[in-house]
Amino acid sequence: MKRARAIAAFSLLLFSSAAVAEMRVWTNTSGQLIEAELVGVNAAKRAVNVRLKNGAEFEIAIDTLSPPDKAYAKEHWQALQNAPASAAPGGITEASLKNLPESFHPRFTPATRLEAIRRGGGTPEIEAAVAASLDLFKTSQNPDGSWGRANKGAMTGFVLQCFLGHGETPDSPEYGDAIVKGLLYLIELGRKNPHGIFSERWVGNGGGAGTYEHAIATTAVCEAYLLARLNSRSLPGLRESFETAIKTIISQQTSKGSWAYGGETIVYNPGGGSDLSLANWHFQALNVARATGLKIDGLESCIKKALSYIDSVQTKDGGFGGASREAHYNQWSLSGGATAGHFMLTGKSTPAAKKGVKFISGFLQAEPPDWDKNCNLYCWHGYSNALFLNGGAEWTTFATQVMPQILAAQQPDGSFKRGRPNWPAGDAADATYRQALCTLILETFYR
Repeated sequence: MKRARAIAAFSLLLFSSAAVAEMRVWTNTSGQLIEAELVGVNAAKRAVNVRLKNGAEFEIAIDTLSPPDKAYAKEHWQALQNAPASAAPGGITEASLKNLPESFHPRFTPATRLEAIRRGGGTPEIEAAVAASLDLFKTSQNPDGSWGRANKGAMTGFVLQCFLGHGETPDSPEYGDAIVKGLLYLIELGRKNPHGIFSERWVGNGGGAGTYEHAIATTAVCEAYLLARLNSRSLPGLRESFETAIKTIISQQTSKGSWAYGGETIVYNPGGGSDLSLANWHFQALNVARATGLKIDGLESCIKKALSYIDSVQTKDGGFGGASREAHYNQWSLSGGATAGHFMLTGKSTPAAKKGVKFISGFLQAEPPDWDKNCNLYCWHGYSNALFLNGGAEWTTFATQVMPQILAAQQPDGSFKRGRPNWPAGDAADATYRQALCTLILETFYR
């Protein structure tokens, strides 16, 4: 994959001298010989980095190596995956990671990300694909710091989740500036109304988009605030923006424990009943808000009500949502997000979550995910979160089915070609939305 950028720490993976300080004769497929030692692997470019006796270094494309040399490189690739974690880009140290929940730790170094991918049944190509996607996000950012053409609050929130999920922070050498501009865009967006809504369409009766946008962007801002304890780069207004956003979510929860849209002075309507699709995005925001460790009035009560709501919409089949396959939103499309919500908000595998996993796995066995037949990325994103949190054969089966298809759909510029959905709302026709969902699914192993 050809990209004109400096080799960042996450893509140039250096081995210890003890593991690789060995001169050997390398042979390419044309029979050319060169004596050099292996000093690294560039995952993004699928190349090995070698050093001659005179100290000169250069890369050799893996695809041009002879079979024995490929095997040698693979052996040392495995050595890297089993190596201790090193300091992450941006000066993040092992000591500073102690300020974060343990579940966040794997995302911050190349070695820990690759190890998480290996343990989860993935392949090293996933890391290269994520890097290519982040590169495209960096170059496709709007001048005002946002992403996307419409619903910029949600699109910016999604893209920031992709960066943060890869362990990138405002201090990151490669993506720090883009992250800062994106966060400042959301902070300013929230300041434009008294409720801190991350949407240009926050006044009521404007449809449901603003309510979705706020939940998705709040998740990103919450996560950025949580990771800010690792940074030296200050972002004025970040904490205030986060606190206002999460308090609005808490105050606008309906009596049923869900969220609804359609209010006259705000996109939320706390008397409007329930909407599981909308609620699934809010579960993620609540989960990250609790991970910050801040004492937020009403947060635990809100989470308790949300869990009661999830339980109330579980069907006799074990799924969550409408039991009619003909309905626009139903248990086949919504069970991933709801099951993941149960895992996240309880912190454990509950009987309800187990039933949800069984329903999802049975459905995917009956109708295997297929990019050209039922590419419902909205659903796949929910399934990936739920099945990963469950673990076991259910996750590895899903990962081995879906991840290769997403990798195959990535184009040379880092974007992803459009699949063919069989459920209209599961489509991801918007390029930014599609790229974000694909990237988040690939990052599931460590985010």
